[in-house]
Amino acid sequence: MKFKNRKVLFLPLMAAAALIVPSVAPATAAPKITVGFSYPIEANTYLKAIGTAAEKTLAKAGYGFMPIDAQLDGNKQISDIEAMITKKVGAMIVYPLDSVGLKPAMDKAKAAGIKVITMNYTVKDSAKKPAKPALAQVQDGFPQRALAKERVKYLEEVLPKGGNVLYVGLGFPVAALEAHAKMFKQELDKVSKYNYLGRVDNQSDDSEGGRQAVEQALIKYPSVDAIVAYNDPTALGAYAAIAARGKIAIKVVGLQMQPEAVTSIKKGEIDGSWDFNPVESGISLANLTISILKKEPKANWKKTIQTPAKFYDASTVSEFVPWDKRLKKIK
Repeated sequence: MKFKNRKVLFLPLMAAAALIVPSVAPATAAPKITVGFSYPIEANTYLKAIGTAAEKTLAKAGYGFMPIDAQLDGNKQISDIEAMITKKVGAMIVYPLDSVGLKPAMDKAKAAGIKVITMNYTVKDSAKKPAKPALAQVQDGFPQRALAKERVKYLEEVLPKGGNVLYVGLGFPVAALEAHAKMFKQELDKVSKYNYLGRVDNQSDDSEGGRQAVEQALIKYPSVDAIVAYNDPTALGAYAAIAARGKIAIKVVGLQMQPEAVTSIKKGEIDGSWDFNPVESGISLANLTISILKKEPKANWKKTIQTPAKFYDASTVSEFVPWDKRLKKIK
């Protein structure tokens, strides 16, 4: 009788134990959404900082990251977009080399259900939503007229009597860069004491390309008082060209405050640069993407975020916080 009672008690215990034994069937994890990132040229330290900031911010939110480098080739960027479509990314962040030429590929991405977020796709100086197929956008200083005005104001400070100004652009017609070059000339033309000599182009987006462009320009324009470059590697190349000719009195200003520019300003070579804060831009691109993928209200992402630029010269460069230190704060 006692044995039977124990058996009765034992069976319920067995049943209860069965309820708490974990299932041996493998759990199916939710697939991670991958976000593609199209670099115009990854070797550019400014663009790389944008991508790294976006990658770290997306990773915090649980998203994958697929970067592809167009290597300053508009046709390759089109094929890069096609590759991301084939890989079925959930969203793509694109800094277009050729906004017009890239639109059909981005339209195809949209038709495939991929969310398209851009950097400097619409170059109108506005915080409104970007042109289709982009759902959201970040602009750096290039499309903002405030930057063009600041650069002219700086020339008025360092060349109060006026002078001859040479502009150095990029050999590839990137819309945002072209918008800035146009606005800078417009603002400079408003000040009669300055003479806009013309424009030469860096064909390789590096310091050597800047050096070659300015070296040739100095033959055509023997009297130059200031060189205004579209980015810092170009400004460094310009300085190398004028130093070789013993013309270091020429003012040289860059853009983006890339690491090499910080060193050059401290050494008394190039005169100044504007920090485009790529870390802030990359974080903004990632946050816009996350808002879209999470289907948050349109008010959270249907817009253009404009990243302000800040000027540094020899008197303020010690206050500059390097981009790598800013990136380390993204955890």
